[in-house]
Parts: sequence; C-alpha cells; structure tokens
Amino acid sequence: MIIWYDITNSPQVHFLLAIKNSLGGKYHHDYIITTREFAETTYLLRQKKENNFTIIGTHYGRVKKDKIKGLISRFFAIYKNVSAYDISISCGSEEAIWNSFLKGRKSIAFGDNDLAKQWTYGRFVNYVFFPSAIDKKILIKQGINEKKLYQYNGYKEDIYLADYIPDYGFFDYLPFKNYVLVRPENIEANYIGNIPVHTITPFLLKELSKSGYNILYLPRYKTDKEYAKGIDNVYIPEEPVNGLDACYFADAVLTGAGTFAREAACLGVPSFSFFAGKQLLSVDKALIKEKKMFWSRDVGELIEALKKSEKRNVDLTHSKNVQEEVISKLLEVIKKWTI
Repeated sequence: MIIWYDITNSPQVHFLLAIKNSLGGKYHHDYIITTREFAETTYLLRQKKENNFTIIGTHYGRVKKDKIKGLISRFFAIYKNVSAYDISISCGSEEAIWNSFLKGRKSIAFGDNDLAKQWTYGRFVNYVFFPSAIDKKILIKQGINEKKLYQYNGYKEDIYLADYIPDYGFFDYLPFKNYVLVRPENIEANYIGNIPVHTITPFLLKELSKSGYNILYLPRYKTDKEYAKGIDNVYIPEEPVNGLDACYFADAVLTGAGTFAREAACLGVPSFSFFAGKQLLSVDKALIKEKKMFWSRDVGELIEALKKSEKRNVDLTHSKNVQEEVISKLLEVIKKWTI
C-alpha cells in the first residue's frame, strides 16, 4: 500500500505529517509526499526531518486568472509525474483528488473551511473528514456526498497537537522570556478575494509596544516587515520558527491567521483573532462561543481583552481523543478499500 500526501500550504505540514505518522503506527504503508513552493512549507518539511518530498508548482498570487492557470499547470505536472500510489490524502487538494479520480485511485480529503468551494472536488473524492462544528447541511449543499462524510468531535488542530511536545530550547532564539505573538493578516489569501482590506497590524504593534509588551512578530511577506519599523520591543526571527512552540510559550497570540488562532485556543493560550476575511469560519465561531478565542478588527478592543486574559494549563487529553477518533475511522475506511 502506497499513500500519497499532497501538502500545499504551511499549516498542512503539521497536520498531514501527524496523519501519516499516526496512521503508520497502526497500519504499515509506504508513502510519497508532494508539495509546492509556498510560504514556509518546504522549510517546515525539512525542519520536521521529512526530506523525501517532491516540489511541484508554486503560489500564483491573488489574481484569479493566475490562480486558475497555476492550478491547471500543477494538475498536469502531477498527472505526468505522480503515479505510484494507491490512495491520496490531502486537505482538499483539487490536484490530488482530480488525479486520483482520473487514474482510478481512491482519495481522502480533510477540511474545516465551510466557506470554501467544496464543489470543486466534492464529486470526485471518495471520503471526507470535517469537524462537527460545521453544519452538515452546508457541506452537502457545497457538493459533499453525505455517505462520504465523517464529522469528528473536535478541531483539525487537535489532530496534530495530540503529539505535540514543547521544545524549551525555543527560548535560546529569543531576546526575552515573556512575549505576545503577533502574526499579520494574509492579504494574499483566497478568502480575501477582491474585497478591500486594510491591515491593522501596524497599529496593533504600536499599541502593544506602548502597553509594555514584548512582541514576537512573525511576518509573512517582506512588506509585512515594514509594519514593525520604528517600534520598540519587537523581535523578528531571521529564519522561520516552530509555530507550535511560538504559540505554546506565548502569553497570548494575536493573529490574522485562522490556524494560529485555533492552535493557541486548543493549547489553552489566550487567542485573539483579527482575521480579515468577509466571514468567520464555523470552527472559529464555535471556539469564540466556547470563550477560547476572541475576535475583533478594533485594536482598542483587542488590547482591552488581552489585558483581561489569563493563560490556562495545557491539557492535551481532548486532542489525543480527537486524534484517536479520526485515525480509527481513517483506518476503517482504508481497510475497506484494501480487503
């Protein structure tokens, strides 16, 4: 049995490698990994000691026609170069799912974005996993067949946090022991679309500095670094850092990125989202309802909520239960196909 994992974005590195490793502990299989040159994806794979992967494609920016061109180009490149597999597992990668369908192979997708266009792959995928925080009717309306759908009682982040072990050597790279983590909005992301978005990150950094906080700042692009110019108590690492360690050791996480906000929330770290999309995901709304996350695009509100926050003790028992549930179901699905 050969399983192909297609990793197309940096948050997927932790997630799909956790799936691979957890599944591998219960079901022996060979594997191949493909990825694309985007954000810190390849860096994180190497950091995880996963050097056996193939880079196919890159990110093509915000312009719709360029995105479509890039998707088609990567699809054909994968069709030509990736054949030696029985099952593909991805986070809704159209390239992986379409290729699996055309080659008569099975495909499995994981998702947590109820605002995405599941119809681009829904007809072709063989099985899909989503958190129970998302209304099943939404997913069905978007093109997911109910018979192919499994919803688990947790969040996608739980699945890899279950294996997380903090690295206390993380502080060797920092100029301070106490800090808040700031990650700017991803203005290039698909979910921004064509809506006008003005970043609040420079104002947030200024107010945090004025309030006496040390700031570990993790910019995405070169332009993001400009936001920190002239502001005291801001540290920008020269190389990408382990995001889970950055979250775990932070006094709080303030981020325009949904994944960082959910990771912090699941770890028990005060989580403040200033996500810039038109609408929040159902998983984020659920965490806000559980009072594990706070969302606002108002800097004053964020600072006020931050000052009232308290860090909770980390307990990964729930995350371990979520991982066990998902891997057990995944194993059940795979065994049905291989008997």
